[in-house]
Amino acid sequence: MSTARPPSSASIDPYRILREAQVRSAQEQQLFSGRDWLRVTAFVQFLTALYPIYLWVSFDLLDYRTASSDPMISILRAAALVTLGIGLLFLLLAWWAKYAPFRASVVGLLFFIAFNVFIAVARPQHFMDGIASRVLVLLGLIMAVRTGFHRHRSE
Repeated sequence: MSTARPPSSASIDPYRILREAQVRSAQEQQLFSGRDWLRVTAFVQFLTALYPIYLWVSFDLLDYRTASSDPMISILRAAALVTLGIGLLFLLLAWWAKYAPFRASVVGLLFFIAFNVFIAVARPQHFMDGIASRVLVLLGLIMAVRTGFHRHRSE
């Protein structure tokens, strides 16, 4: 009758489980930071929309202007609604990042770059307006793509 010998103590690594848990925790933190950058982008877009909304409300709804058919009011309305729509899009991407962080981050980055290229082509004189916040958001979205890629590759 042969008795099963317990594995030798040299083959048991008591810290392996701890190392795997630490790696998994670091990956989850990176995942959260990717989602957080999408949320920050949405927050910046909502803050950017406050000024056009204020001007639209003060000119159109509070009747500070006598001519409500002024083209400036329609431009303010369009700017406010587009900026709010972009913020909502980034909120939806942050929600999607719970399930597919790499794809959501890539879509967010590509959309942000395409939108800024559109601004540069359509309104080159206004491209430098708010460039500091746009650069920070761009760097954050690049970080979100990077962390999403690391998470995607490790799975």
